[in-house]
Amino acid sequence: MKEKILKNRKLIDTAIIFLVACILSIILLKPNLDVYYDDGVQHIGRAFGTLASIKQNGLFPNVISNFANNFGYSWNLFYGPLSAYGVIVCALIFRNFITGYKIFCFICLILSGIFMYKFASKLINNNNAALLASIIYLTFPYHLTDLYTRNALGEFVSFVFIPLVFLGLYNLFYTEDNHYYISIGAIGLILTHNISTLLVAIFSLFYVIFNLEKIKESRIKKGLIINIVFIILVTSFFWVPLLETKLYANYRVYENEAMSTSEEAASHGLKLKQLFVTQKDGSYIFELGPHIIILLAFSVMTIRQISSELRENYIIFLFCSLITLWMSTKYFPWKFLPDGMSIIQFPWRMLMFSSFFLSLVCAINVYTIVKKFNYKDVLVISIIAIGYTLAIFMSYVPTSENIANIDQINLGNFSGKEHETVAGAGKGEYLPSNAYKDRFYVATKEDVTTVLEGKAIIENETKDGSNLKANVKTLDAEYTIFELPYLYYPGYEVRLDGMIAETFETKNGFLGFAMGPEDNIELSVKYTGTSSMKYSLLASVVSCIALGIYIWKKH
Repeated sequence: MKEKILKNRKLIDTAIIFLVACILSIILLKPNLDVYYDDGVQHIGRAFGTLASIKQNGLFPNVISNFANNFGYSWNLFYGPLSAYGVIVCALIFRNFITGYKIFCFICLILSGIFMYKFASKLINNNNAALLASIIYLTFPYHLTDLYTRNALGEFVSFVFIPLVFLGLYNLFYTEDNHYYISIGAIGLILTHNISTLLVAIFSLFYVIFNLEKIKESRIKKGLIINIVFIILVTSFFWVPLLETKLYANYRVYENEAMSTSEEAASHGLKLKQLFVTQKDGSYIFELGPHIIILLAFSVMTIRQISSELRENYIIFLFCSLITLWMSTKYFPWKFLPDGMSIIQFPWRMLMFSSFFLSLVCAINVYTIVKKFNYKDVLVISIIAIGYTLAIFMSYVPTSENIANIDQINLGNFSGKEHETVAGAGKGEYLPSNAYKDRFYVATKEDVTTVLEGKAIIENETKDGSNLKANVKTLDAEYTIFELPYLYYPGYEVRLDGMIAETFETKNGFLGFAMGPEDNIELSVKYTGTSSMKYSLLASVVSCIALGIYIWKKH
């Protein structure tokens, strides 16, 4: 019996991780769970709008045509599309966006535990310790805060890919095993959450610097180059259009202090007691939990007893655990850092990385200190972790007695107020700057082509999402300037009698074009994407196939 268990150990552990994820997902079964709370309506609304645009324009629509008062609003040019497409696939299978959202979250919870187990088993070389690290990672309160109280889908999905990045880095520097996990993890992060990607890149760079001496080896140098090339090429369909928006026009998201300032970020730092106790004051759950605090305290003993094989990485992860905890608090000097660092918005985001590093540290502590560490030890600590985490969340998750289907919610429409958060469009941070400054114009503009300068007759105008047709006749002796009922994003193709016309951004942040004197033409507009978008998509597809072949050959 014992031999059978050892032979199928990883399969059994995977089943246990699945079971723990099921237990932690009990809250998802609550019919009155408010999945729209906080960021929830933004992510579900984005997925719903993206699917509507897919049906109209095909795959990878950068502009959601029926958002922003039907003038088109872009999420996908600025924010990784993976989470939206994950919800879409699940929603299509289960024929409901709320159910699809919950199923996708459940899948991501399972994957985060499995990938953490995969990394921890490689690092610690002990299945019991790896299983414990995985369960601590799954039950870490901030992990479930992202799921249940913040509904921060992008950040929540990032928990899946962090272990893969470090598994690849560990394999690269300490073994001769597959380092392509760096590519898989980094690609997943880039296509999921920009801020998490930036922070993981910083910690990864620190890990590389710590192992700088090893880079002299040609195998490691070659491995780094291969992964960097794959990451850049596979994700080019996302980052090329992202950079293109920066060149084409000014968007609110790129403005200084648009997302946050150093002082604002500093104001969101945690008080020390918030890491120990959760108070019913309307804030999120930031506490670590007594089991993690106790296990972390064992580090003092572990430092003296840890094996030489684990020492290097243990010190790195212990240091990162402590630094990320410090960075999550108001005691870290956020307000003295450059404004560029304020992109983090909330210092408590660093708990995302504390959860990763602490899960490893705590598991190594128990593995090192407890003699004959076995399944029973894992079971006891796991029951405590699961029970405590569920207990605090059961009374904190937001609920509502009226959870409408997403298609019944008014999505993406601006009312013209100076400060407003719009379902499906956030705070309008992805609007062109000119449109953001005058949202009242966006709210009151008619959904038709208008003349900004000169005189013209516009007849037989029809608009269907990102497609528009009309007959236009200019009456002025000079140039006539028109404003189309589309916000200005790169990728719209305007044709005058079949010939592509030059377009520009109007003073109102909309798509504009000009016509000569006394022209009589047939106007057609369609969102096709720019040439660079098409080429980058092709490069991504080819590179993705190449990465698949590379992985297959490695195996």
